[in-house]
Amino acid sequence: MDLPNLTDVIYQLLRERILRYEFAPGARLDLAELEASLEVSRTPLKDALTRLEAEGLVEILPRRGTFVAAISAEKLDEAYKIRSAFELYVVLCIFKYLTPQDFAFFHDLRQSLEALAQSADANGWGSIIHDYLALDQQLHEHFVLRGGTPRMLQLFQQMNVHMHVRRIIRRYQPRDFQALHFEHEQIFEALDDRSPDRLNAALLNHLEASRYRALRYSQETP
Repeated sequence: MDLPNLTDVIYQLLRERILRYEFAPGARLDLAELEASLEVSRTPLKDALTRLEAEGLVEILPRRGTFVAAISAEKLDEAYKIRSAFELYVVLCIFKYLTPQDFAFFHDLRQSLEALAQSADANGWGSIIHDYLALDQQLHEHFVLRGGTPRMLQLFQQMNVHMHVRRIIRRYQPRDFQALHFEHEQIFEALDDRSPDRLNAALLNHLEASRYRALRYSQETP
């Protein structure tokens, strides 16, 4: 494996461990230990950590070390508000841009989310929530992509709302996940109705409820 690919692999592994809370916010990362466990040298490891720092997942402090970034309720609140502005703007006119392929995409996504929710009823939400959130991200990004511009999508992704939520999702209660799934159902029903007003209302309710849940748990002591 060449060096660029190795850096990508390390980056993805560490990113996933941070998002899944295997490294808690504020934890100091032992680079020697990571080198040994990952069986890599310092250079690709440091390159991967630099990418994680740019993404806001780690903090590299001179002469102190590398730490998993804390979860900031203020930054999360700000990101949610900007995200809402993007999404609520694009859904006002999104139906004139949607094609049969888009509606097929939404139908398949709805089926996949429902299958995961049914699995959660049997095995618990913890077993599927990261997969569920990945599909949730696809839904919201598709709104911005189809109703906005590529640049808007890029800015939307840079807010990293879904990434921050994945870091605190372990604190959520089953009722929160059930509410989340119900809100998605309301959005899909509005899409089926081809109703801009209903979609705007369903999306606004979902975004505000999601912001409230995220802020509530981000402020809790880990």
